[in-house]
Amino acid sequence: MDVEVSVTIPFSAEKVWTLAGGFNLLPAISSGCVTSTLEDGGRVRVLTNKDGSILWEKMLSFDDADRQLSYLITDSKGFSSAYDVGYVGTVKVREKDPNTAIFLYRGDFEPTPGTTAEAAQAAVNAFARDCAKGIERVLHREAKR
Repeated sequence: MDVEVSVTIPFSAEKVWTLAGGFNLLPAISSGCVTSTLEDGGRVRVLTNKDGSILWEKMLSFDDADRQLSYLITDSKGFSSAYDVGYVGTVKVREKDPNTAIFLYRGDFEPTPGTTAEAAQAAVNAFARDCAKGIERVLHREAKR
């Protein structure tokens, strides 16, 4: 299954990418992630979620100039979702205009057994929109300094 989400963020693509492209910054932008620890020279992040579940995600690609990264969920512990091991997430940030970015998120995966296509799509959509809101929240806070 392939789910794509696009969210407009009222900040420059460069500023949005500083957060979206930070492989270890998920706790700053996602309401469900508590900690992120890098392993394997920074190529793997270990995420601990609010519910205590743990995800291991391996960076597959990173292109700073093109503002794009992708990762693969390689393992999980206690994680219960519409997706799991084998999920590939891709983040892209594009410039709409000098002060507006488009945050693009794509999830490519097989839904977990018993998960409907609608529920799987809703889960990816909710995660992507939560991250986009988090990015906007952090950038608004930084702009007030």
